[in-house]
Amino acid sequence: MAGSNEHIVNLLKLREELVERRRAVASNMEPGGIVATAKSVIEFQMSIEAIDRAIDDEKSPQRKL
Repeated sequence: MAGSNEHIVNLLKLREELVERRRAVASNMEPGGIVATAKSVIEFQMSIEAIDRAIDDEKSPQRKL
């Protein structure tokens, strides 16, 4: 199970980095660039949600190592 904790820590670091990048993209929106910004935010959000699912999988007691 110790290896699983390492994976969770790595996934959490990746998630935090993606959240920071999403925030940066959203705060640096150029006038007229609303659609491009929205698309970027959506891509980051989809990645964050995928990482959340991976973290849940790592925490799952049914997970076979």
